[in-house]
Amino acid sequence: MDAMISLLVMVFYLAIIAFIIWFAITLITTNKERNRLLKEISNKLDGPGHGGGSNF
Repeated sequence: MDAMISLLVMVFYLAIIAFIIWFAITLITTNKERNRLLKEISNKLDGPGHGGGSNF
């Protein structure tokens, strides 16, 4: 019985760690996509006369 409980606790901790890793990867991917879209919008707003980029 004790082995079963320790196994369940270990699986629970591994699930938490896996969720944190998944969340971090998803957050990074979403932010990269958002930044790409914002850069594309910024380039369209700058127009061809400004060199196509901002100086931030």
